Amino acid sequence: MKLRPNIRLREIAGEKMLVIGSATEVDLTKVVAFNTTAEYLWKALEGKEFSVDDVAELLTRAYGIDRHKAYNDACAWTESVVKAGLCI
Repeated sequence: MKLRPNIRLREIAGEKMLVIGSATEVDLTKVVAFNTTAEYLWKALEGKEFSVDDVAELLTRAYGIDRHKAYNDACAWTESVVKAGLCI
């Protein structure tokens, strides 16, 4: 899977958010707030093909958590971004 290229991570009022837009407009009714881990993953994966295993590897390296915990967290994060329509 790949993150949608028309979505940009922005800082709005001190919060990291995804603002979903098209080539001509931004729809501020579609904003996704991110915590620091989600921001890290988005930046690391932006513009790249990735799998749940790739996400788990990033979590393991960044946070030193065991592979099982990282994989479960990666599944949850990936499910969230897919459900929100953030992947192609």
